[in-house]
Amino acid sequence: MAATADDTDDGADLASLVLALIGSRQSVMPKRLLAPGPDDAQLHQMVDAAACAPDHRGLRPWRLVRIADHQRAALADLFEACTLDRDPAATPDDIARSREKAHRAPVLLLAVLRGEPVDDEVPLVERAITLGAALMNLLLAAHGLGYGAMLTSGRAVRTPRFTRAFALAPGEQAVCFVSIGSARAAPRRGRGVAADFLGDWAPPPPA
Repeated sequence: MAATADDTDDGADLASLVLALIGSRQSVMPKRLLAPGPDDAQLHQMVDAAACAPDHRGLRPWRLVRIADHQRAALADLFEACTLDRDPAATPDDIARSREKAHRAPVLLLAVLRGEPVDDEVPLVERAITLGAALMNLLLAAHGLGYGAMLTSGRAVRTPRFTRAFALAPGEQAVCFVSIGSARAAPRRGRGVAADFLGDWAPPPPA
């Protein structure tokens, strides 16, 4: 069936909307993310968007863990313990900074990469790409709903103590936190243009 003019117009409008959404999104530091954060319905919309990411063989190689408000003190304790594991001589200021990170942003999620079940057709690097695509969808959905968000990591999430605290299963690893909230205005950083990232393949000469 041939496309109608209305179909073409709708496609152009959708493309413009998608490109505008992507082009206007920027990461907002957790300390700039204020209440109110998204409600449960909005958060579920964001996670539904994340679930639309490409997923080879439907393995669902990621999950998200929400840290509730009443659990932030426990997370601060965990950050402090991880800091002291890494540096037993950490100063009170170092410890205070590590604890403070647990209390930023109204909504805080932990992104977990799943390496099981093992599938030779889908190596871990491909699963990590699926997680990255899912997180990008989530960030775009948050932006579209009027919220700021940012991904943050750090050495703590890669420690055995952190793995035990979040009861990660064998084959799982914590990747990053996702902070979401209402955003203060922030200056936009330069991102580069297509020519900075896109090149053409030059095949090797025939043997």
